[in-house]
Amino acid sequence: MRFTILTVLSALSASLATALPTELTQFFLVTSDQSDPNANSSQLRGVHATTPYAEDPVSQSTLLLRLIGAGYNSLPNFTLTDGVLATTTSGPHGIGSVTYNSTAVVAGQELQFMAQQQEGGNVALDGGYLVTVDGETEGWTICDSARGMDVLWWRGEGSDCKSTFLHAVSKPPYRK
Repeated sequence: MRFTILTVLSALSASLATALPTELTQFFLVTSDQSDPNANSSQLRGVHATTPYAEDPVSQSTLLLRLIGAGYNSLPNFTLTDGVLATTTSGPHGIGSVTYNSTAVVAGQELQFMAQQQEGGNVALDGGYLVTVDGETEGWTICDSARGMDVLWWRGEGSDCKSTFLHAVSKPPYRK
């Protein structure tokens, strides 16, 4: 009996490990109430997909990461190089494609992306899936933006902010 249980647990562990993201080169970013991974991102507790959002839609000089629910048409892929998250999205007024890079993540500010090269950021993946800032997984918060959108902050404070975890996932949530 003991051998059978250990064999089953070992097989489950191996299959879960192969389903979870490891050494992702492109991924989606989602928020969740839980820090533990799940091979099916739709089953993460309190999961929300994220997408870049321009508070100033005219200039689009800085993008924030906002939460979106089911019903989206597409989600952007992200990459992580030298501590900098990057994503490619349409440029101002939907013209062309622009690569936006995360700026250094700072306490009390939104996660920001700019359309210029950034050198040596402070973001990494813990365990291949949990996004960290300077090695810390706890500190991500969801707070209201100036326009009332739910956006991602690092150590945001205020009555409207709630704690979350930021996950890199290989498949977006809500899709079959």
